[in-house]
Amino acid sequence: MEKVGIITISRETESLGDEIATQLSKQLNYVCIDRDQLTLLLHEAHQEDLDENIDRQKFLIWAKNVKEILLKQIKRGPIIFLGRGGQTIFQNDHRAFHLLIVSSPELRLQRIMEKYRQDEVTASHILAELDRKREKFLLEALGADWKNPLIYHLVLNTAYYTVSQSCQIIQEAINNLGVHRTPKEQQLLFPNLDFGGKRVVFVHPSEEEFARILDFYRIKWLYEPRTFPLEWDSEGNVVEAFSPDFYLPDFNLFIELTTQKQKLVRKKNRKVKRLKDLYPNVKIKVIYSRDYTHLLRKFEVEEDL
Repeated sequence: MEKVGIITISRETESLGDEIATQLSKQLNYVCIDRDQLTLLLHEAHQEDLDENIDRQKFLIWAKNVKEILLKQIKRGPIIFLGRGGQTIFQNDHRAFHLLIVSSPELRLQRIMEKYRQDEVTASHILAELDRKREKFLLEALGADWKNPLIYHLVLNTAYYTVSQSCQIIQEAINNLGVHRTPKEQQLLFPNLDFGGKRVVFVHPSEEEFARILDFYRIKWLYEPRTFPLEWDSEGNVVEAFSPDFYLPDFNLFIELTTQKQKLVRKKNRKVKRLKDLYPNVKIKVIYSRDYTHLLRKFEVEEDL
C-alpha cells in the first residue's frame, strides 16, 4: 500500500479534533496545516482565501488553488490538513486518509464552559453559534452532508477516548488501511448504488413522486440531508428543529414540499421563516400543493413525449 500522504481531519466543535491533530503530527512527524497556516500558504502563493460571502462556485475555485498548494507540500513530506473541507478537496485521492472526530453534546458543552469560563446557558449559546458557523461553511462549500460516515475512513467519538488513545487508534487504522479490502470476486455484488434515487425510503408518496421528477430532468438531489436547530431551551437543548425534504447540490437549494392542510401549512411556513432568520445564507423554496399538482401534470405530459 502506498504511504498516506495526507490525513484530513474534520471535526465537530470542541470534539478534541485540534488537540488530536497537534499530537498526531508530532507522533507521525507530519506537518500540521490548520486555517492560519493555510492562509499563510495562500498568501505566499498570491492566492485569496475564502471570505464570509462563500458560495459553491467560490469554494470550487478556492479548493482547486488549495489542492495545488498542498500537493506541493506533500512532495516535501506528509501533512495533516485540519478542517476547511479537506475531505472534499482530496476525495477519491489514494494518498488521503479521511478522519471525522465527534463527541457527545454534553462533553462539548462542558469543554466550552471550561475553555471560556462561562455558565452552562451562556456556553450553550456559544456552542450553538460555533456549530452554526461551521455548518454554514461546510453546507455552502460542500453542498452535501459532511457528517456522512461513508465519506471517511474512520469516525472517532472522543466521548470514549482520550487524545492519546485516539491517536493510537488512528495510527492503527492507517497502518491497517487496505488490509481487509473486499475480495475481487465479491465486488460485483456491490454495484454503485444511486443513494439519491430509488433506494431512499420516503416518508410521503409525494416525495417519491418529486424525486422521480428530479431524476427525469437529471437533477442531483439528497433526501433530508440536514436538520437545522430552530429553538433551544434554557439549558441549550434543541427543542425544535426542521429537516427540509430535498437538497439540490447543483443549485445550492433546499426544497420543502407541502401538500398538507392549511393549518399544517401555516406551521411549516413559520418553521421556514425561522430557518431563514437563523440561517440567512441557506436558500430554501417551499413548493405548495397547487404548484406541486401543476408540476406533476407537466411532468406526466413530458414523460409521455
